[in-house]
Amino acid sequence: EIGMLSSLERLWIHSNSIKGTIPTEVGMLSSLIDLYLGANSITGTIPSEIAMLSSLTTLNLNGTSINGTIPTELCALTNTTINYAESEISCSCVGGSYKGGTLCYLSPSAIPTNYPS
Repeated sequence: EIGMLSSLERLWIHSNSIKGTIPTEVGMLSSLIDLYLGANSITGTIPSEIAMLSSLTTLNLNGTSINGTIPTELCALTNTTINYAESEISCSCVGGSYKGGTLCYLSPSAIPTNYPS
């Protein structure tokens, strides 16, 4: 049903105690710019259909129970930031950061600060 909202530009449903998985129909939201799903009990993996969202600039999965790897198809999106801090997600984009304009953002607390001298 959500896939029928083709004019939807922003979906901000963070911090709403939502449970379940991300429906593959999200990939049908052709006008979607921002998708904020963080701080929910969302599980499963990121559907590769999200890569069909060519206008997507922000995908926030911070603090979810999603696991697995960010699909490589998402790495080809341009000007997209994926925030997956405080989750069990890993980034498959080159070097964990840029490829085709996609930035995978990990929490600053996960960046090592004890570099050898």
